[in-house]
Amino acid sequence: MLAETCLQTRLQEAKRCARVLELDISQRNIQAYVIACVTDTDIHVDKIGEVLGQALAHPSRVLLGAFEKSELYQTVRPLLNEDTN
Repeated sequence: MLAETCLQTRLQEAKRCARVLELDISQRNIQAYVIACVTDTDIHVDKIGEVLGQALAHPSRVLLGAFEKSELYQTVRPLLNEDTN
């Protein structure tokens, strides 16, 4: 899990980028992209705007990247792999 200060920094950058890109962050899908960019630690804070822009064209890439890092995914994936072996 991200530290609170890191999370706040990433969120502020994502919100700034959303404003620059003129995205309506009241829309559910835009909120999901913003959250995905904030929570995916493989995305450097300086690249959040670039990835957020890419999310409009390729949302599944951004959402999947963030989801794969979630605690729930990390818990269920080994269980799924056990059942497929």
